[in-house]
Amino acid sequence: MGDVLVIELPNRLDAVGVSAVEKKFAEAIATHKGQVLVDMSNVEFVASLALRMLLTNHKVMKQQGGELSLCGLQPQITEIFRKSRFDTLFKLYPDRETALDTLGE
Repeated sequence: MGDVLVIELPNRLDAVGVSAVEKKFAEAIATHKGQVLVDMSNVEFVASLALRMLLTNHKVMKQQGGELSLCGLQPQITEIFRKSRFDTLFKLYPDRETALDTLGE
Protein backbone atom coordinates (compact mmCIF):
# COMPACT_ATOMS: atom_id res chain seq x y z
CA MET A 1 0.00 0.00 0.00
CA GLY A 2 1.89 3.00 -1.24
CA ASP A 3 5.50 2.67 -0.11
CA VAL A 4 4.52 0.30 2.70
CA LEU A 5 4.66 -3.43 2.05
CA VAL A 6 1.87 -5.13 4.03
CA ILE A 7 2.32 -8.81 4.90
CA GLU A 8 -0.49 -10.80 6.52
CA LEU A 9 0.52 -13.78 8.62
CA PRO A 10 -1.51 -16.97 9.17
CA ASN A 11 -3.37 -17.70 12.40
CA ARG A 12 -0.86 -20.24 13.76
CA LEU A 13 2.84 -19.47 13.75
CA ASP A 14 3.96 -22.82 15.12
CA ALA A 15 6.69 -24.88 13.40
CA VAL A 16 4.39 -25.76 10.49
CA GLY A 17 3.06 -22.22 10.08
CA VAL A 18 6.51 -20.63 10.19
CA SER A 19 7.99 -23.09 7.71
CA ALA A 20 5.11 -22.35 5.34
CA VAL A 21 5.78 -18.59 5.28
CA GLU A 22 9.38 -18.03 6.35
CA LYS A 23 11.06 -18.17 2.93
CA LYS A 24 8.50 -15.97 1.14
CA PHE A 25 8.47 -13.59 4.12
CA ALA A 26 12.26 -13.17 4.01
CA GLU A 27 12.30 -12.77 0.22
CA ALA A 28 9.61 -10.10 0.28
CA ILE A 29 11.47 -8.15 2.94
CA ALA A 30 14.85 -8.51 1.23
CA THR A 31 13.52 -7.12 -2.05
CA HIS A 32 11.42 -4.30 -0.60
CA LYS A 33 13.18 -1.04 0.05
CA GLY A 34 11.13 0.86 2.58
CA GLN A 35 8.62 0.24 5.32
CA VAL A 36 7.16 -3.20 6.02
CA LEU A 37 4.00 -3.68 8.05
CA VAL A 38 3.24 -7.16 9.32
CA ASP A 39 -0.48 -7.55 9.94
CA MET A 40 -0.87 -10.07 12.75
CA SER A 41 -4.59 -9.60 13.33
CA ASN A 42 -5.30 -13.24 12.41
CA VAL A 43 -2.44 -14.69 14.48
CA GLU A 44 -3.67 -16.62 17.50
CA PHE A 45 -0.49 -18.53 18.36
CA VAL A 46 3.24 -17.80 18.08
CA ALA A 47 6.07 -20.20 18.80
CA SER A 48 9.64 -19.18 19.46
CA LEU A 49 10.41 -19.90 15.79
CA ALA A 50 8.00 -17.12 14.83
CA LEU A 51 9.73 -14.68 17.17
CA ARG A 52 13.08 -15.64 15.65
CA MET A 53 11.70 -15.11 12.12
CA LEU A 54 10.42 -11.66 13.03
CA LEU A 55 13.63 -10.67 14.82
CA THR A 56 15.88 -11.87 11.98
CA ASN A 57 13.88 -9.94 9.40
CA HIS A 58 13.69 -6.90 11.66
CA LYS A 59 17.50 -6.83 11.64
CA VAL A 60 17.56 -7.16 7.84
CA MET A 61 15.19 -4.20 7.50
CA LYS A 62 17.31 -2.08 9.85
CA GLN A 63 20.44 -2.88 7.80
CA GLN A 64 18.59 -1.78 4.64
CA GLY A 65 17.52 1.46 6.29
CA GLY A 66 13.89 0.40 6.55
CA GLU A 67 11.66 -0.62 9.38
CA LEU A 68 9.52 -3.64 10.19
CA SER A 69 6.40 -2.72 12.16
CA LEU A 70 3.60 -4.91 13.48
CA CYS A 71 -0.11 -4.35 13.82
CA GLY A 72 -3.22 -6.08 15.08
CA LEU A 73 -1.68 -8.21 17.81
CA GLN A 74 -4.23 -10.23 19.77
CA PRO A 75 -4.06 -9.77 23.58
CA GLN A 76 -2.32 -13.12 24.16
CA ILE A 77 0.29 -12.29 21.48
CA THR A 78 0.80 -8.82 22.94
CA GLU A 79 1.51 -10.46 26.31
CA ILE A 80 4.13 -12.75 24.74
CA PHE A 81 5.78 -9.74 23.10
CA ARG A 82 5.76 -7.87 26.42
CA LYS A 83 7.27 -10.76 28.37
CA SER A 84 9.98 -11.35 25.76
CA ARG A 85 10.58 -7.58 25.47
CA PHE A 86 9.86 -7.70 21.75
CA ASP A 87 7.51 -4.79 22.36
CA THR A 88 10.64 -2.65 22.79
CA LEU A 89 12.12 -3.75 19.44
CA PHE A 90 9.15 -3.28 17.13
CA LYS A 91 6.77 -0.44 16.53
CA LEU A 92 3.37 -1.88 17.41
CA TYR A 93 0.08 -0.49 16.13
CA PRO A 94 -3.43 -1.49 17.19
CA ASP A 95 -4.66 -1.99 13.60
CA ARG A 96 -3.66 -1.69 9.96
CA GLU A 97 -5.37 1.64 9.38
CA THR A 98 -3.58 3.35 12.27
CA ALA A 99 -0.25 1.89 11.17
CA LEU A 100 -0.66 2.97 7.55
CA ASP A 101 -1.72 6.47 8.60
CA THR A 102 1.41 6.77 10.75
CA LEU A 103 3.85 5.06 8.39
CA GLY A 104 2.56 6.94 5.37
CA GLU A 105 3.35 10.33 6.89
